[in-house]
Amino acid sequence: MGANRGSGPCPTHPSRVRGFAFAVAAGAMVCASAAWAGEVVDVGIRDYRFSPAELTIKAGTTVRWTNQEKRTSHSVFFLGPNGFESERLFPDESFQRTFHQPGDYPYTCGPHPEMKGLVRVTD
Repeated sequence: MGANRGSGPCPTHPSRVRGFAFAVAAGAMVCASAAWAGEVVDVGIRDYRFSPAELTIKAGTTVRWTNQEKRTSHSVFFLGPNGFESERLFPDESFQRTFHQPGDYPYTCGPHPEMKGLVRVTD
């Protein structure tokens, strides 16, 4: 009998080494692109509250709001002269926004203005 008792090539066979090197290189590219794209921070919407209600993030960060209610729709309504409102978010739907400029971004829920939140963006 030979030294290689398995049905395939041994672990140090050149084809396995090349495959491993490719997998490592592909993994490094995925990690680099995720880091380059910026961080994503999640805000849950449940019990008629934003959780967390206040965030401090760095410029370039994306915030994703997800409606975790069972039956109620919500929106994310940014206040101020350049304010805008997301579409209604039904259960399990989400909305995201990337913040590029430092500043304070207060928001409420369009149909439930008693729900309040704040995104503080730093350099």
